[in-house]
Amino acid sequence: MRSLAMKARLVGVAAAVLSLSLGAAAVAEPTPAPSAPPPVSVPNIPGVPSSIMNSPVVQSILNAAGGLLQTTNGPTARGKVTYFKRYEMQLQTAPGVFRQVHLHQGTVINPRGGTPATGMLVDVSGSTQSDGSLNANTITLDR
Repeated sequence: MRSLAMKARLVGVAAAVLSLSLGAAAVAEPTPAPSAPPPVSVPNIPGVPSSIMNSPVVQSILNAAGGLLQTTNGPTARGKVTYFKRYEMQLQTAPGVFRQVHLHQGTVINPRGGTPATGMLVDVSGSTQSDGSLNANTITLDR
């Protein structure tokens, strides 16, 4: 419970920094658009120009907030498959946060007959291991 309160406090600080940076960005001169696309696509927020949402400062704050909200030790995980081979899988659950998943005979993959593939979004539930990995009982593929 204490870590949940700490995470909530950190998210509040991140939101305050985000609102301050949005206010400063609205006053400052517009900066040229970055040549590379942003690492995280952010949905448009009504009334906020996309040039502000795509600024490196806002992107880094959003990436940091995603990392704060991500839990890696619970019995479930949701993320993008970055590696899959036979009984081993790795998920990217947040920017820069990865989790090992071990499959076993009897792991149920829904929809039935589906196979996880690199880049696919999946939900995994199972039991946690002392090293932080997850022994998967159920994997649901999002297409």
